[in-house]
Amino acid sequence: MNTIDLSSRTAARSVTARGETVVKVQAPEASRRERLRTEAGREVGRRGGLFVVPAILSHDDERGEIVFERLRLIPIREALSDESRSIEMVGRAGAALAAIHREMAVIPGAVTAEPATGGPAGRLVPLHGDFGMRNVFAIPEGREIAIIDWSNADWIGVDADVAAPEIDIAVFLMSLFHRRLFGPWPISRRHEVARHFLATYASASPHGLHLGTLAGIVAMATPAFKRQIRRRKGHLRALGYRHNLLDLHLFIRRLSGQRFTGPS
Repeated sequence: MNTIDLSSRTAARSVTARGETVVKVQAPEASRRERLRTEAGREVGRRGGLFVVPAILSHDDERGEIVFERLRLIPIREALSDESRSIEMVGRAGAALAAIHREMAVIPGAVTAEPATGGPAGRLVPLHGDFGMRNVFAIPEGREIAIIDWSNADWIGVDADVAAPEIDIAVFLMSLFHRRLFGPWPISRRHEVARHFLATYASASPHGLHLGTLAGIVAMATPAFKRQIRRRKGHLRALGYRHNLLDLHLFIRRLSGQRFTGPS
């Protein structure tokens, strides 16, 4: 079991682990939206038993501060690197995201994405916002997963509470394919793992999966994602990741013609 170091800081927000708590400080309105989405997501997980969300111990919307309980977790990438359980684990992630899109309450004052990012009409859902592998964890000695950080990823280019479901899917796939050559926790059969995630999600989601929208969102987000890698890793180390997004684009292209429909 690993203890996850959640301490980080950006120009817009800071996250600090303090003993048994995690303290997040950001702009007040962003903090309010994250708090409400966290509470709504936690309720979905509580009802369905598919995932857990750290409890909010206290909050101050005016200061933009939320204090969460700190859980002891295993990074999902580490769990997925175990070939004997990778398919089962990624299936849990797909089912959890489908439940979020299907059941999560829309928060008061929700921001809805512009139609250009909404895909086909009538396919808007409540977003997690940053459903990447840094925010999805395995729980030791349990069957659930844990989901944290219910705020929008800055690099995705969509600051909304309600939008196309493919936004959350794109974030997960981009983080799944994002790996430094010879880095820790390699995921074997990555394409098979990704395909199972998509199939599991689509089978339980309210609208299935629209591959054209997914491809468009990945293409739209790729430049900002690359800039983020260079900023965090440095230009030289970023070269070790350059093959990943090309592999993802080719993977999505190969899926063309396959149907990922929702429940009948």
